[in-house]
Amino acid sequence: MIRRFLVRWSSNVVAVMIAEILMFPNIKLPETGSSEYWSTLAGFGALLACLTLYVRPMVYKIMGPVTCLVMVATLGAAHFVSSIALFWLAGRFVDGVEIGGFVYVLQGAIVVGVIGVLGSLILGGRRG
Repeated sequence: MIRRFLVRWSSNVVAVMIAEILMFPNIKLPETGSSEYWSTLAGFGALLACLTLYVRPMVYKIMGPVTCLVMVATLGAAHFVSSIALFWLAGRFVDGVEIGGFVYVLQGAIVVGVIGVLGSLILGGRRG
């Protein structure tokens, strides 16, 4: 469980760094290289990892059959929408993170999702 969190957290940190570079000035963090930058980046990555590893599965379990029906009906797009919502929520709770609008939240969630999968494959966060 802790290994999965560390893999997700490190993947999120790298992903948010890349998203900031790709979408600057629409995703803003404190001045690059400062201690505030690294602490904000670490906090954002940790919160996003907690939301995706712990909160989302709890919501899915609470919603039960409704979640299953929605996932099947939308061919998994609802899971992607929940990723967008979690990325936006993490951005709202971490001071120092500013995301320009919905399009940039969407793009940031895509970058974090792709890099998260790559990070899990490379670092071995998922069991086979």
